[in-house]
Amino acid sequence: MRPARKHGVRINATLPGPTDTPLAQANAATWLGFGSDYRKELGIQASTAMEQAYPLVFLCSDAARAITGITMVTDAGYFSSGITGSFPAASGITHYLSGRV
Repeated sequence: MRPARKHGVRINATLPGPTDTPLAQANAATWLGFGSDYRKELGIQASTAMEQAYPLVFLCSDAARAITGITMVTDAGYFSSGITGSFPAASGITHYLSGRV
């Protein structure tokens, strides 16, 4: 079987942070509580569904046709801040999730 790319198929993904949706509001303490300390320090809110859609639209567009096989983290920088240590409170979970325990 020929690889999917030969058929014009590209597979990419996004890894969103907390996103303010009706379902998330119904479970706000759990779903929107994650990273709330980070967002509070930055003075930002949880992403909207539209803010999460923009990266997907880009990845599906001709502008991204050379991009294949990536996972784009769309969490307002939480994960990167934990990995780099610029937001120490995120370091434990981000190191665990990336296998750096």
